[in-house]
Amino acid sequence: MSPEEWTYLVVLLISIPIGFLFKKAGPGLKRWGAAAVGLGLTLFTCGPHTLHSLVTILGTWALIQAQPCSCHALALAWTFSYLLFFRALSLLGLPTPTPFTNAVQLLLTLKLVSLASEVQDLHLAQRKEMASGFSKGPTLGLLPDVPSLMETLSYSYCYVGIMTGPFFRY
Repeated sequence: MSPEEWTYLVVLLISIPIGFLFKKAGPGLKRWGAAAVGLGLTLFTCGPHTLHSLVTILGTWALIQAQPCSCHALALAWTFSYLLFFRALSLLGLPTPTPFTNAVQLLLTLKLVSLASEVQDLHLAQRKEMASGFSKGPTLGLLPDVPSLMETLSYSYCYVGIMTGPFFRY
């Protein structure tokens, strides 16, 4: 096995017992602990290329904050544009990212476009509610509120699915 395959195996084997530890933890520890583990694994496997994931997350969060009514299309354009740039780094003479960084970027693209879609659905439901003049409670399947920067970072770096999946909605 190559060194990358051994690293990947170690990451998977570390992730399993951590899940059992978080299973008994409270919601705050689950959220922030899972994000800390995911960020740690990302830093361990991607090194300085972790910056690519941070740029992608911050860009998507800014789009969500600026244009919640059309953030799905904007996030799709942003994440795929950055993915194109990311894939062209070696052509531009910049250091080629690790295969782990590639996996993180691909899964982040999926997560962040999904998050933007959920935020857009929330915004459209709120607009429809205001137009009808009715004040209903939270609708099943919708976000309770637009995620903050810290909530977006914790969702994005959650160790569950950071490199392999499974994908889960916010």
